[in-house]
Amino acid sequence: MMIPIPHAGILADVEGVDEASKVAGIDGVTMMIRRKQKVIPLPEGRRYLGFIFARGETPTDVEVALRKAHCLLKFTIV
Repeated sequence: MMIPIPHAGILADVEGVDEASKVAGIDGVTMMIRRKQKVIPLPEGRRYLGFIFARGETPTDVEVALRKAHCLLKFTIV
């Protein structure tokens, strides 16, 4: 899953990466933008905050895991 940028600004903080990584079915959570970097949402921007990787028995299992992990991530953009 590509983690979208909710709105433009400066990424001040990211919380919940460790918790999201522990969700059943999640293989990893990788942040691509570091704190204090400028973020611009699509379509003007060209990057994502990061990616969530998952595996499962069915596509539904993967989708559920991705949604749970994404809900645990909290971004502070100022």
